[in-house]
Amino acid sequence: MSEAPENAQPPAQFNPGSNRRTADEDRAWAQLYASVGQAATAEEVVKQLDADAEALRSHLALYLRAKTTLRERRVADARNQRIGAFVRSVVTIVVVGPFRVLRSLMSTGSDVAVEMLPPARRDPAKARVSTLTRDPEFAKAAERFTATADGASPIAGQHEESRGAKAA
Repeated sequence: MSEAPENAQPPAQFNPGSNRRTADEDRAWAQLYASVGQAATAEEVVKQLDADAEALRSHLALYLRAKTTLRERRVADARNQRIGAFVRSVVTIVVVGPFRVLRSLMSTGSDVAVEMLPPARRDPAKARVSTLTRDPEFAKAAERFTATADGASPIAGQHEESRGAKAA
């Protein structure tokens, strides 16, 4: 009574090379499924599976997980952009805004301050000096003065001329 059961399968051939290759392949697929949560890996998986329809049918779960990862990444990027825009606007309003207001007040304030100043007084001596320097008689008198200041004695005719001018 050594009959074999009807549904018994023949003993499998033991091939250590094929078992090892299958185990390595299974491990690689498991790592790929685990890393498809990263956007770069998901992009590559989608690109490869889009190119091969048979592989897409046999690894549909991997494809769907990769597509989900890419969609989540797009949503996160959009959210980050909105948050960044909000932070930039808050910083502009809170930090830069007061400086802009202060600058505009300072420019307006300086105009008001200049208008409030009393008018500048003209120095009468400056006007008199400019008039005298253009007068030819003053120029001659200034020459005589510098000549006597240098140690030279004035010419007799000039000395009398100045006394005559005083008497008149």
